[in-house]
Amino acid sequence: MRTTPKSGGFTSSLWMDTKVPTFERPPPTETDIAIVGAGIAGLTCAVELAQRGARVIVLDDGPIGGGETGRTSAHLSSAIDDYYSTLEHTFGTGGARLVAESHATAIDYIEAMVMARDIQCEFRRVDQYLIDPPGQRDDTRRFLEKELVAAQRAGLTCEMVDGAPLPFATGPAIKFANQAEIHPLKYLVGLAEAAVEMGAHIHTGVHVEGIEPGTPVHLKLAGGNTLLARVVVDCTNGAISSMLHLPLRQAAYRSYCVAFAIPHDTIPHVLVDDTGDPYHYVRVASNAAGEDVLIVGGEDHRVGQKDAGPQFDALERWTREWLPIVGGVVARWSGQIIEPSDGLAHIGRSPDLEHVYVCTGDSGHGLTHGTIAGLMIPEMLHGMHPRWERVYDPRRSHLRAPGTLVAEAAKSAVPYTEWLKPADVSSIDAIKPGEGALVRRGLHLIAAYRDPSGTCHQMSATCPHMRGVVQWNAAEKSWDCPCHGSRFSATGEVMNGPAVSNLKPIDTPLHDRAPAKIADEERITDRIAAVPQALLRND
Repeated sequence: MRTTPKSGGFTSSLWMDTKVPTFERPPPTETDIAIVGAGIAGLTCAVELAQRGARVIVLDDGPIGGGETGRTSAHLSSAIDDYYSTLEHTFGTGGARLVAESHATAIDYIEAMVMARDIQCEFRRVDQYLIDPPGQRDDTRRFLEKELVAAQRAGLTCEMVDGAPLPFATGPAIKFANQAEIHPLKYLVGLAEAAVEMGAHIHTGVHVEGIEPGTPVHLKLAGGNTLLARVVVDCTNGAISSMLHLPLRQAAYRSYCVAFAIPHDTIPHVLVDDTGDPYHYVRVASNAAGEDVLIVGGEDHRVGQKDAGPQFDALERWTREWLPIVGGVVARWSGQIIEPSDGLAHIGRSPDLEHVYVCTGDSGHGLTHGTIAGLMIPEMLHGMHPRWERVYDPRRSHLRAPGTLVAEAAKSAVPYTEWLKPADVSSIDAIKPGEGALVRRGLHLIAAYRDPSGTCHQMSATCPHMRGVVQWNAAEKSWDCPCHGSRFSATGEVMNGPAVSNLKPIDTPLHDRAPAKIADEERITDRIAAVPQALLRND
């Protein structure tokens, strides 16, 4: 049986009409290696470990590819957007070379897997171009020249050219050879089939509520069951095995994509990124009917700290200004990007738990970072030390990028002032069907969602990870924590870590409270509202 992956929210990506196999069967009670997460990192690890003879199971609370792998723009790039001139400064020339080598190797691995197993996933080698933001070319040429030299030192094949092949004058661009594009879910189906053939077992619809230390490691599963494993590999994107260390060293962002119909062959298959802030990226793909579609992405922001709707509007305005040949919008979606403070993913031994390995901090390059993890972690489990281990070590010092570390920590801390702010609405009666809002109950904030039938679901607005206040995401119909990026469905089920449990349901509806209690809480609310506004600024 095959099923279509859930969208993980209200929007749906261009890839989500793909039928994926189901693996809905209960897991065993023990195994050698348990992988949590059936995205590209988890399934690549499963393939590599199973072919080495390990007993491997993969657990996911949704279908394969139901997380962030199905919500990417599906670039495969070694010309990563953290910039080699920056990475060289932070990690040295040798470190930058390891980064370039690892991403290039990941693309080669994907290509080899596609060819060896004849996976029909629209893999194509393409060129990538880095350009100045359209209309903003005053001082950026110097940055492009600096980046070209650093990228060449790192070992990439690249050159400065007059422009990118887009239907407007882009100005000078760095052209990177040997990049690629792919249909991520079709590739994931091929990976899952390979993993099963090699002896791995996949179990979907299984939610992991916690990873507890021990020998063996204990995985607490929904329903009260426990799975014992010699080793656990956490490929959940938000790193549910690290409640403190990694959330403080990385930040969760939403990135947005809009897909437009375009006439056939008007824009070639290339990858294009600009250096703006906010930045934009462009690529051509195909829809289910084989027609050309232009994907335009960007407008990133911290999870829960901006409304999502304006980001889609901004992408469409930018596209129609600079690429007026586009037709109607055929899809739009957002995805979760985990940005480490020093720019590189966290792949390797967990900083929190023995016998646990992690892959997180994709930094917008989840497909290659996930593949890198699938190559590194099996080698580490067999006692080897991969060449790339030191640059991706989750336990490395992050003081080489102190400015970013402090800035992101401040952005994570400021949302805690939400406890002092007025609610979104004064009454649940103001919430329309299909929408959510925060409602205050004295010192407590309630996350209230009215479903299309009119039933109002009331939950604590407290994120169970580190007690941030969740915010309503109208575009994805989800509750998002602005502190460390945990996300929950409209009715409170956890969708993204680091949180592992749902929002706590409220047993007593707001309209059932006694009048005296309401009066007391209103007085408390008035005092809270009187807090000086200087404490509430998010700047």
